[in-house]
Amino acid sequence: MNTISVDDQVQVAQEIVKMMKEIDPAGNHKAFSDPQEALSYVEDNHPDVAWLDIEMPAISGLELSMKIKKLSPATNIVFVTGHERFAYQSFQLHPSGFILKPVTADALRKELENLRNPVEIQKTGILRVQCFGNFEVFDKDDHPVKFKRARSKEILAYMVDRRGALCTLGELCGIIFEDREGEKALKKQIRVFLSSLKSDLEAVGAGDVLVKGWNAYGVDCSLIDCDYLDFLDGNSHAVNSFMGEYMYQYSWAEMTLGELIMKPDSFDY
Repeated sequence: MNTISVDDQVQVAQEIVKMMKEIDPAGNHKAFSDPQEALSYVEDNHPDVAWLDIEMPAISGLELSMKIKKLSPATNIVFVTGHERFAYQSFQLHPSGFILKPVTADALRKELENLRNPVEIQKTGILRVQCFGNFEVFDKDDHPVKFKRARSKEILAYMVDRRGALCTLGELCGIIFEDREGEKALKKQIRVFLSSLKSDLEAVGAGDVLVKGWNAYGVDCSLIDCDYLDFLDGNSHAVNSFMGEYMYQYSWAEMTLGELIMKPDSFDY
């Protein structure tokens, strides 16, 4: 995605760019305090989204938006302002959106999910993880990852459920073996499953997803694209895709399922 932020207060424009780089690390995001420089950039690069401050001394964001539309009709205009009184004027220009300052990453995400001219954010994960319905894992080419051991796949599922928090061997024993006794032997078996999991992930170029701590293991959530994690971040597509089923092949996932169902935005469609 290619976006620009224009504000006569350069630090405000830069802050929006900083948040956009977190939302869309693979994208190209530029900050401008000079509207004329922004127009030159638009003419050559045709950005997907323009975040425009309305109150600027040289040229207002409203006037700037009309100039941008002439140069790049497909650019989504989102007005950014600290005053609600500009809302009516801005809506007359039929922008894609309107954000009140101070700008937050959540506000930017909501606008990106509802653009007049939709733009797909390039995914950066090296694995795609599906938690809603059956738990499944796909490589970067969207092929199902093959696990030599079913328990290895279940351990990965639990680590995703834990959202990156490290899990001790004892905790994993409790999840995988429930009430079975013989902790020492079971921990040895867990290590076998973890070794197999690491091998399975390395086979698809995703070995770095598995994180090791002091006798504890987890996943690097920044390396996976996941419907469950997107749901927790408020992604509207993920929220709408949740149909009341979560990792249904694992009994321990029922607690998380209950929490998801109780969230205010669940089933809000």
